[in-house]
Amino acid sequence: SQLSELASLAQRFWMQVLVEVHDEAEMQTALDAGADIVGINNRDLRTFITDLAVTDRLAGMVPSGKIVVSESGISSPEHIDRVRRAGAHAVLVGEALVAAKDVGAKLRELV
Repeated sequence: SQLSELASLAQRFWMQVLVEVHDEAEMQTALDAGADIVGINNRDLRTFITDLAVTDRLAGMVPSGKIVVSESGISSPEHIDRVRRAGAHAVLVGEALVAAKDVGAKLRELV
């Protein structure tokens, strides 16, 4: 209920809310709260292991008309294509850019 309240408050201020999920239970909570943007985090925050199979598994749960963002573990065009095929509309790229010797070249590689 708190998530729903916070999302409603944000919307009153013309803000969109991205609700991050890691598993099926969190996905259901996000959808029940009315999330229009769902961030699927591919990194297990207990082990820090990333696995794009998380997006493969969860993206199909998101109804049409909502935005899916695949987060973490994205470092190649093949990764982007994989999560796009799974249903992601956008990706969050962090580590791949931070670790790149040439950030511009890495960004061009990804897009």
